[in-house]
Amino acid sequence: MPAITLAICGNPVSISARSPRLTRLFADYFRYYNPQATTLNDESAVTANDPDHSTPIHIQLRMRDELPPREVLIPPTAELFSQTGVLSMWREAKSSLEESAPRNPQSAISEDKFYFHMEVAAFRVDVSTGQAIGLITPEAMKFPHILANTYALFALLLLLRSRQLYHLHAAAIVSPADELWLVCGAQRAGKTTLTTALGLAGWRPVSDDSLLVGRDDAGAFLTPLKKYFHVGDELFSRWPTLNDATKHHQYLDRTCIGGLEFFRTLELAETRFRKIDHIVLPQIINEPASRLEPLARSEALLRLAEQSMYFQLWREHTAQQWQWLNELAAKAKCHRLLSAADLLADPITASQVLQTAS
Repeated sequence: MPAITLAICGNPVSISARSPRLTRLFADYFRYYNPQATTLNDESAVTANDPDHSTPIHIQLRMRDELPPREVLIPPTAELFSQTGVLSMWREAKSSLEESAPRNPQSAISEDKFYFHMEVAAFRVDVSTGQAIGLITPEAMKFPHILANTYALFALLLLLRSRQLYHLHAAAIVSPADELWLVCGAQRAGKTTLTTALGLAGWRPVSDDSLLVGRDDAGAFLTPLKKYFHVGDELFSRWPTLNDATKHHQYLDRTCIGGLEFFRTLELAETRFRKIDHIVLPQIINEPASRLEPLARSEALLRLAEQSMYFQLWREHTAQQWQWLNELAAKAKCHRLLSAADLLADPITASQVLQTAS
């Protein structure tokens, strides 16, 4: 079966599909990870438990004219875990594991199975084998970037979490003073707008919405999940310089650009950052001038964590992610940015407002 292979922070990943359109889509989506075209045998999937995580994560995509009924896709023993918009997620715990039985906590975690249903696509994720199978309908291909950046990414981030690589829903920018600033908040809070404004003002953005937290021999680290920046279409008319960026995809009211190339931060995005200097929570206000207010570090860290995928899943991993975040942000200064119309009028304003924190 045609496939692409890549590695994310040392974790090997393969994505296979008989559809050339699907393999091209994911080769493009993971372009910053140097994906290699290859061929996988249908029997090559690993079925044994892999507690050492030595086998690749494997995502197999299958085109279907339509999805089977939900009751066929999701076993009755699975429980609804979360639901947001069209996305529903079910969790099936291994019934043979008794709460009173002594066991390795990581082994207990790895027995879970998860099911995602998005109306136009569905995924089954088996954490114990590091495998996910996705059923993709033609309707899902109407917005192929959403398929890659949302539907399939949910499955991948879940598997990476089981291997102690944790997601943060935040932007990351390096200031002219070489300080690492994180911008976190819910969807439409203004993360990408602020990141783009700072980039146009001379800062160095390395991600507009997704980061990864892990640990190696040198300690905890934070690094970008390298992908396109998703810029609101209105910004191209407000900030004409942005039109020099290469546009790759357009969906809904957003356009994907090669932000790492445009801001010349491709090499910087390879960095494993060892400390967070500032955390900013943007809040849009209906006022003429933006301003920065101090924010309690505990609140900033909590918001940073809770906005990330699967933070509350698996108690041992939650505790570990929280510990590593605290280690990285031990000396971080935290702020609330009350973002007004002046930021949209001139991107230089974003830099001027944030620099009042120094």
